[in-house]
Amino acid sequence: MQTALTLGAVGTSYTVVRYFSVYGEPQTVKPGSHSWVVAWFAARAALGLPLHLNGGGHQVRDLIHVDDVAEATIRAMVSAQTHTETVNIGTGVATSIRKVAELIRDHHPNAQFMETPMPPGDPLGGYAATRRMQAMLGWAPKVTVADGIRRYVEWLRKTPEAIPEWLDERVAQVAGAPR
Repeated sequence: MQTALTLGAVGTSYTVVRYFSVYGEPQTVKPGSHSWVVAWFAARAALGLPLHLNGGGHQVRDLIHVDDVAEATIRAMVSAQTHTETVNIGTGVATSIRKVAELIRDHHPNAQFMETPMPPGDPLGGYAATRRMQAMLGWAPKVTVADGIRRYVEWLRKTPEAIPEWLDERVAQVAGAPR
């Protein structure tokens, strides 16, 4: 609404894009963040830490790879159909957090799951309605969650410095290693 009032009033074309759960290389985890489940699980699995399944991991997210987000954004910028419109950028597929953990474990067979309580306010999740996006952009996302996770795990293996030091230090403390 604010965008329409501000830009529409001066005749400027705009499109509002609503991104769902974006993931992919080179995303890395941040302290205290509960977002970016693929990055969190991949980093934890690489370090031999358990993957926390809050509330059993039954929450769902619409995970969309950053490559698909980039393409959708460019298409939304140049499509005449998106002028003054809001477009969801997602896959339209609900993927459970548990499924993400299982896909990570496919690449880290020793990864352990730890069932933890559901944090207050943690949303059960949802997924994008994408029919409009597909019609307006003439496009649908190409990267599957399984392929996107595979790509992320491979990138993280080639880029171990992407695992934050503070997460690595926690491993050293748990193992009793000197700092």
